[in-house]
This record gives sequence, C-alpha cells and structure tokens, in this order.
Amino acid sequence: MAVAAAAVRMNIQLLLEAADYLERREREAEHGYASMLPYNNKDRDALKRRSKSKNSSSSRSTHNEMEKNRRAHLRLCLEKLKGLVPLGPESNRHTTLSLLTKAKLHIKKLEDCDRKAVHQIDQLQREQRHLKRQLEKLGIERIRMDSIGSTVCSERSDSDREEIDVDVESTDYLTGDLDWSSSSVSDSDERGSMQSLCSDEGYSSSSIKRIKLQDNRKTCLGL
Repeated sequence: MAVAAAAVRMNIQLLLEAADYLERREREAEHGYASMLPYNNKDRDALKRRSKSKNSSSSRSTHNEMEKNRRAHLRLCLEKLKGLVPLGPESNRHTTLSLLTKAKLHIKKLEDCDRKAVHQIDQLQREQRHLKRQLEKLGIERIRMDSIGSTVCSERSDSDREEIDVDVESTDYLTGDLDWSSSSVSDSDERGSMQSLCSDEGYSSSSIKRIKLQDNRKTCLGL
C-alpha cells in the first residue's frame, strides 16, 4: 500500500515535470529557441558535479593565465622603471624592493622640484605683471614728454623769429650809426687838416715877422 502510494506520487511528479517541459517548449518555440529535456534529481546532481569540476579546472587555468599575464606586465613595468629612475652603474644588481624604494625617493624629489618650479613661475608672472605696468607708465610719460618737447620747440621757433627781427632792426640802426660816425670822422679830419694848415700858416707868418724885426735891428745898428 505504501509502495503503491509512493509510485503514484512519483508518477504524478513525472507528469508535472513533463507538463512543465511541454509548456516551456511551447513558450520557447514562440520565441524561436528550444530547451533541453528535463533531468531528474540524480542527473541534475551529476551535471552539477561535472559542471563544478569543469568550472573549477577552467577557473584554475584562467587564474593561472591571468597571473602569468600579470607577472609579465609587472616585469615590463619594472624594466621601464629602471630606465626612468637613476640607479647608478650597478643597475642590474638592484632588487625589486630597492628599485621601488629608489623610485619612491625619485618621485618625492621630482615633486619637490615641481613645487619649486610652480613657485618660481608664480613669482615670474608677478614680476612680468609689474614690469608691464611700469612699461605702460613709461609709455604714458614718454607721450607727455613728447608733447611738452613739441610745445617747447614751437615756442623756441617763435622766439627765434622774434630775435631775427630784432637783429635786423638793430643792424639797420648800427648801419645808420656807422654812416653818421664815418661822416663825423671825415668832418673832424677836415677840421683837423684845416687847423693844422692854419697853424702852419701862423707859424710861417710869425717866423717872417721875426726875421723882419731882426733885419731892422741890424740896419739900425749899422747906421
């Protein structure tokens, strides 16, 4: 009796699974693909074990391949790092740890140099802005001085014209004075010559008179 009930339940379970399978096939046929036949519990467990072992072996080989690629990439990076970090003459004897330590120190040194360079760039930019402002001020001052210089030059040209006019007038005045002085000199020369002539004549007349008086005295004494 119990065995019969168990058989009935198993048959019912198989029927349910078959119905489920048929229903899935119909749905999959509507979508254009088919599914596999249903498995019982034993088949499912065996399939799981096989898939698990297969997955474990596959994952192990995948892991080994990834590790191999990782190590190859690491070696390539270390070789590149040797070319970037100054190691000295014994670069082939350095271990990975010493290489990484030197790389860390070199990176720190480069960061310090970068900070100093940034500070120097900021300082140079400030000096450049200051010099630019000074240049603008000098340009404005030069324009102002050029304007003042042009004004002074125009004033000088006007004063030079006035001086030329004054010099011409004074030259005319001096020319008249020279004419007058030359005429005065000629007149004075004429008067001087006349005076000298008169004095010469007076000297001659007085001499004649003196000679005549001497002759008269001699005549009187002779008588």
